[in-house]
Amino acid sequence: MAQSKNTTAYYCKMTDLDSHSELTRRKSVNKKLNKFLQKVNFHPNCSVYISINMDIKEALYKKFKNLIDLRNIFKTDEDCIKFLEELIWGNEPVSPFDENSKVYKCKDGWYKCKNTGKEFNILTGTLFQNTKIPLPIWFEIIFRAYSDKRGLPATMIVRDYGFTYQTAWYMLHKIRNAMGEENCQELSGTVEVDEYFAGGSHKNMHYDKKLEAKQKPNQGKKPLQGFVERNGDAVITVIKDRTDSTLTAGVLRYVKQGSTLNSDDCQSYLKLPPVYNHNFVVHSKGIYVSKDNKDVHTNTIECVWFGIKRIENTYIKLSEKHMQNYANEVCFRYNVRNIGNSANACTWFLQKIQGTNITWKEIRNAKYTQYNRNKARSA
Repeated sequence: MAQSKNTTAYYCKMTDLDSHSELTRRKSVNKKLNKFLQKVNFHPNCSVYISINMDIKEALYKKFKNLIDLRNIFKTDEDCIKFLEELIWGNEPVSPFDENSKVYKCKDGWYKCKNTGKEFNILTGTLFQNTKIPLPIWFEIIFRAYSDKRGLPATMIVRDYGFTYQTAWYMLHKIRNAMGEENCQELSGTVEVDEYFAGGSHKNMHYDKKLEAKQKPNQGKKPLQGFVERNGDAVITVIKDRTDSTLTAGVLRYVKQGSTLNSDDCQSYLKLPPVYNHNFVVHSKGIYVSKDNKDVHTNTIECVWFGIKRIENTYIKLSEKHMQNYANEVCFRYNVRNIGNSANACTWFLQKIQGTNITWKEIRNAKYTQYNRNKARSA
């Protein structure tokens, strides 16, 4: 806090006290805060703490509860754009090119960034950018992609909306790519870790294909490494192998040092550096819960793997090239499980779509967005 002759300037820091939300300091927030500070006169040496209730169930937009409500509310692109502007901007446009720039309003819902001279709207930089598909249909498919727990196949979109398979497949992968922002958290507390091999069972294969699969690396299956925080979020990442270095690197990246780590008796985890409180259960002997401590188990991560098993039955074959994107879908569905109904989850997704734009060429080459886990998570 700095004081001059005529005015007092207050330097404010904001922090998120809710693990499921975060306050983004938009221009609208700063204006309201400055107006409040101008009306009061604090002592120059005092510290001001402002408490804001950011309970996600109250903060989310509750305009629709089911697919019928969604269709009745969002009938045109203009309805969707207005909703997104209120949800993301709070009716205070922010330039995606320079957040501190002044913004001028243009016609037809477009705005202009003063510092860069570029025009934009609420769809710029999102998965909806330059789309020719009506936004109400996008909203429907996003709603269904979450609410259909076994996964929404592209063939169903083809039948229901009349798109080509290529268009439906492209839309779903854009949605899964945006869901990846929930699949990059650093976990702490009590964390469980395990691996999973995605792919068909060898016993159901023809003898020739079974022999061919067993000769491939990982026996033709796609290895995944999963982490889950007790009563918290999960992270699922595709790994190339199960070597000591690969598994150890995953733990060091996604699990905060000093946390309690539960695993099975895989030798790689037994070689971890002593920066974790490591417990393990001997799965090789049929022990899945420690007899000495009932809290030592990996049953929670097994529940996460059940989400992968679900979509395997729907999508039939998960491409190794795009496996990480399918993992994003499962992880997103698990991480937002406590938000409430599917409408809340859909709203949570829509308010986090900035910076999720991806091209057809990038999807075809599996160059998906690498999200930064330190990026602010909007409420």
